[in-house]
Amino acid sequence: MSIPEPKVEHHEGRGIRSCPIFPELRPILDEAFEIFGDKSEYVVAAPQYRAAANTAMGWKNSNLLNKLRMEN
Repeated sequence: MSIPEPKVEHHEGRGIRSCPIFPELRPILDEAFEIFGDKSEYVVAAPQYRAAANTAMGWKNSNLLNKLRMEN
């Protein structure tokens, strides 16, 4: 999956990064693209998920690796 990096796009060779995804997600993402095409700003547009992620601890807690580290 390609992700824009607008903060560093002015650096040579930067501006887009790759993020690997699980193979099981591919059909789900393909179906969403068939329905919405490139008209949707977000992959997951559900407001409750975006609201949770945009809290002070949201992004930190959304990272599974950080969750596992905090539990140990």
